[in-house]
Amino acid sequence: MKKNKILLSMLCLMLYYPSQAFAGNTVNGSIVNVKSYGFIDLEGAKLSAIMVEYNKEIDATSVNSKTYKITNYVIAEEAANGFDRTIEQDKDGVKGNEGQITKIYVNDKPELSAIGGLKFGKYVIIEVNTQYMLSGQNLAYTTSMMAGVTQLQPLKTGGAAINASAKEVKNYTSEQKPGFRGGMMTVINTNKNNIILPEFAKGTGWTLHYIGNGAFKAKHSYSEYTGKYEDFELPYAIYIPNEETLKAAKGHVALVIHMEHAGANDADPMSAITSSKAAVKLSGKGVQTENPAIVVVPQVEEKRRSTNDFDASSEVNTAVWELMDSLLAQYKGYIDENRIYGTGQSMGGMTILTMAAQRDNFFGGIAIVGAQWSNNYDKPLQNNGSPTRTPENDSISFNGFGLDRENFQNWYYMVSDDNILVHTCVGDPMSTGEWKDLSDYYKSAGATIAYGEWNPYLSLTEQNSKDSVLTSKNNSNPGGGIVWGAFTRGSHMSTWKYGYQLDNPLKWLFAQNRQTEMQRGKIEQLKNKWIGRDKDGNILKGSGTAGLNSAQYTPDGASKIYTEGWTKESVEKLTKNNSMKQPKETTNR
Repeated sequence: MKKNKILLSMLCLMLYYPSQAFAGNTVNGSIVNVKSYGFIDLEGAKLSAIMVEYNKEIDATSVNSKTYKITNYVIAEEAANGFDRTIEQDKDGVKGNEGQITKIYVNDKPELSAIGGLKFGKYVIIEVNTQYMLSGQNLAYTTSMMAGVTQLQPLKTGGAAINASAKEVKNYTSEQKPGFRGGMMTVINTNKNNIILPEFAKGTGWTLHYIGNGAFKAKHSYSEYTGKYEDFELPYAIYIPNEETLKAAKGHVALVIHMEHAGANDADPMSAITSSKAAVKLSGKGVQTENPAIVVVPQVEEKRRSTNDFDASSEVNTAVWELMDSLLAQYKGYIDENRIYGTGQSMGGMTILTMAAQRDNFFGGIAIVGAQWSNNYDKPLQNNGSPTRTPENDSISFNGFGLDRENFQNWYYMVSDDNILVHTCVGDPMSTGEWKDLSDYYKSAGATIAYGEWNPYLSLTEQNSKDSVLTSKNNSNPGGGIVWGAFTRGSHMSTWKYGYQLDNPLKWLFAQNRQTEMQRGKIEQLKNKWIGRDKDGNILKGSGTAGLNSAQYTPDGASKIYTEGWTKESVEKLTKNNSMKQPKETTNR
């Protein structure tokens, strides 16, 4: 008899707690679903609550902070790697409470409650601590939004109680895969149907266009990587102000294109808009109330990486222009074409910078973080012999708008009248090195780039004040529209966490327009041929940057092969004499 009771109890537990991780695999009286609820923070998507759905109404009196053991990304990381390696900033001063339970209650919908929930409901809402900043690079939302629960105590219902179980019910899977730089890495994949991100929900103004379901159909898009033309679908997300706002602001609506870093590369357009705080800030009330804007965020697939570290770009470059042209046609009369802006970080910021030289003064202003560009007159050497993008082989990117056939490859000259605000980290040798070189070339031609640096851990009030002082140095002289701010902490991957916590950069951006660029004029000396430096390292008088192959940098510092003024011959000689390989394109920028 006793043995039969034990078997019966075990059977009940098996029925209550399914063996499968995802929704739809549950049975009588157990958990139906585990949903992840969150928001976009500086590190990307961040879990703020776990929502456990039952198929019976739960009595709120049986729920407390000890009812569940929970799992989420920050808890798992701290368990595996420790606090110091996981957390960059502990914002509440309590070490070890990151991602832990702060509130727990029941509700009749998978929503937060301002009143502490209801007496009965099918959802147990577990709010968690979000007062921290993760170390390292921003994560895919399908990684950072993982969640799992283990019910440790029985729950009261209107009928039979739901017993405890030692089995975790989760909304994610994990597997080991080869890493970018060798070795193995754990890949976490949260069921997308179980992720709730209200900032991009229906009614917010955001629409996502997927491959096979609304993606932009790009035609004859040229790649400098392959020398080929591609017809393909470009996924994208777009924010459109409501009809009332569009009508009220007709003729004055701004258009912003935002390009994300390579860590967001994917076919899913949710990836780009959740990988940093940029999209949320651009579509938020802080911007839209004063500056109604259409915001478009192209989604770059990994196989179509938009730029590389050799100043070359893929078919995405052309496709983005096609998408922009289609939006300008669709919203003609609404968009103020003097107020088209570009934003982005790392790979995405690099895409914006190269586009700035393809259609001169197309952008009224550019605000980028952790990104750089330079001159490369011999791109085929590093890109499988593929021809450089030109007005002849890419008439879409070079559509005649501001076209300068003689100087389009001299990037330093082409952007010398532009409004550009860049933020970097002093610990990023690539961005720091290339912007320092630009500053040197401009200085030798009589122009000064405004520069300032500060600690990104200062209060936001102090940082915005410093940024405002810096951007006020923007002036009408040639070269005077470029402003460079640097954070004294962090490395490349930190830049967009620090940069997007500030409000002043977007305030500065929306105050810019293309008329100020055209009135400023370019640094004419930069059209001269590059003639080099003297024995003390000073740039020779009268030198420009035409024909100059810039020094190239890697995440580890300056290249030993691609030094300032390199040529195909110098590279071949160094490679042969020293048996050195060309530096590989970085994979995580």
